[in-house]
Amino acid sequence: MMLQKIKLFIVFFLCYIPLVFSSDGIKYRTITNSFYLYKQYIHIIEIDPDLYEIKAVKALDNGIGRESVLSLSNRHKAIAAINGGFFTIGSTLDGKACGALKIHDWVALPFKPRGCIGWNIHNKPIFDRLLVTIDLNKELSVDGLNRQRKTGEIILFNSLFNKSTLTTSDGEELIIQNHIITDIKRGQGSSLIPADGWVLSIQKEHPLFGFFQKGSSISFDFNIMSQTNLTISEEWGKCDYIVGGTPILIKNSTKILDFSPELTIPTFLTNRHARTAIGILPNGNWIFVVVDKTGIFDGMSMDELSDFMISLSCTNALNLDGGGSSTIVFDGEIKNSPHGDEDEGEGQKVIRRVSDAIIVIPKK
Repeated sequence: MMLQKIKLFIVFFLCYIPLVFSSDGIKYRTITNSFYLYKQYIHIIEIDPDLYEIKAVKALDNGIGRESVLSLSNRHKAIAAINGGFFTIGSTLDGKACGALKIHDWVALPFKPRGCIGWNIHNKPIFDRLLVTIDLNKELSVDGLNRQRKTGEIILFNSLFNKSTLTTSDGEELIIQNHIITDIKRGQGSSLIPADGWVLSIQKEHPLFGFFQKGSSISFDFNIMSQTNLTISEEWGKCDYIVGGTPILIKNSTKILDFSPELTIPTFLTNRHARTAIGILPNGNWIFVVVDKTGIFDGMSMDELSDFMISLSCTNALNLDGGGSSTIVFDGEIKNSPHGDEDEGEGQKVIRRVSDAIIVIPKK
């Protein structure tokens, strides 16, 4: 009976107390939801894409490594920013993007069908669930991009990853410039990556080990495949930026009810966590949302986040990395209350460094 009374109290005493700060073409506001003795804070930034440049940026301008959203925002002289996609924590690949990330060229590819937002330099966005593969010489498959090479695999590296491949010595690495193999390094590992080229790293148990010769021509094709058939690969190929998250929340003004195609852990969807989301409004404005988790009733489940983005009238929306990564910056200040997870500060209030961010810069 007491629990029912508390639930009724929550339902009937939910209140919205907006605090608004605005400038030409950009507006920051907070919504405070009161739940009994607790308060939930939701932070929202709305951006007119005609007046601002919206960019994806990588921590430390490198494929690995991490940097706070505030640092990324300040370094790029941005007026607003949110954290981007999911990433690796720990090891030599700390800060490597785990999902799709394109910053003019591909930084990382999704290894599962995952929701993505893509846009060009004119801020024209598209949303869909994607898989991306790489073809070698139009007939052979590459196992991955800018990631650790496993037994029997062939991995492609570009200069957006790091200065070198950080691979072990049990393979060979083809140095490629202008689609020509300029050198082959065998049994060394961690080859330098040309600024204007590629390294194709082949583990010694792969069938193509020892097959290629210096001076041979070589080509790569990135195949971007919609998992819903609502967009086409040519649209994504024109995107200057692609950021992956999971899951897609809203597509073409329709709330997504089944998240299972994105192969996420069920508790990730049903538990309440701090959340970061990005969406598009009917007038074309972009919207950044961060939901804080600072108390027992705080945070949102994925279904609650979808409903909230629907309540904002989003026509399309995507969930980005959340939890301790959720950070929103406006006018040089972190507006939410980031909380580190057990890997950083043992749940204490810390500012987590992230892999990448989406930033907003006034157009010149």
